[in-house]
Amino acid sequence: MRHPSLPALLAALVLASAAVTAHAADGDGPSASSAGKGSCTDCGVGRETVTDARDVLTAPGRWRKPEWRSATRKAIIVAGLMALADGPIRDSVQARRSPATDRLADAFEPFGERYAAGVLAGYWLAGRFGNHPLARDIARDGLESEVIAAGLVVPALKFVTGRSRPRTNLGTSDFHPFNGGASFPSGHTAAAFTLAATIAEHDDRLWVKGLAYGVASLVGYARVDHDAHFVSDVTAGAFIGVGVAKRVAALNRQHRGFAFVPVHDATGWRIAVSRSF
Repeated sequence: MRHPSLPALLAALVLASAAVTAHAADGDGPSASSAGKGSCTDCGVGRETVTDARDVLTAPGRWRKPEWRSATRKAIIVAGLMALADGPIRDSVQARRSPATDRLADAFEPFGERYAAGVLAGYWLAGRFGNHPLARDIARDGLESEVIAAGLVVPALKFVTGRSRPRTNLGTSDFHPFNGGASFPSGHTAAAFTLAATIAEHDDRLWVKGLAYGVASLVGYARVDHDAHFVSDVTAGAFIGVGVAKRVAALNRQHRGFAFVPVHDATGWRIAVSRSF
């Protein structure tokens, strides 16, 4: 049984403990394409996840030119890596593979699965029992984003593309749509970057952002080291994770903090909308 190294455990603890002192980011609000999203304030994580998943999955139908340009650039990057870099990078990483690189990969790869859940649990505990609402929001947004990115988008793309994993030695262009492998995109990397982007969207501190994205990058490296993915698989997973996390954070940012309060005055009862700042 392989055991994680001390640096990986320390990274997990630091990311989780960052919840206690997290402060809000002054990021931009949601794009115009999300303006029509119905409010789901305090409707529960389950219903909120369904609402946000629907918005994320249908967003391309509402994209404008800047969003299409961004998506096109990312698609070109992934396609370019597939065509030019997947083989050489895989060969280079495998040629330099050693017990030391395997230990590094073993230590950080779990941040694409169970460690990510542990970090989100740390934020949730800080929000629930430590009176840190922002930590609670990170946990909720992170859970929603993980469900959408790693639970919906990635499995669908794996099924549609059917790319063979590099360890099968079938080459970089072995695709069997709807009946093939599960290499593209990398689910571990998507999960890790989803967590990193969720934290970064809520926490302005540069060291927290750097740690989160640094750990996520090492998850991507681990998947290449273990010969489970090509670099284009990892890159696509990172794009998916960041994109979904940013979208979910923007969607939820616009309606959190609002509350409907019954007010009684001389004219009778009425409903007022209050917002906390």
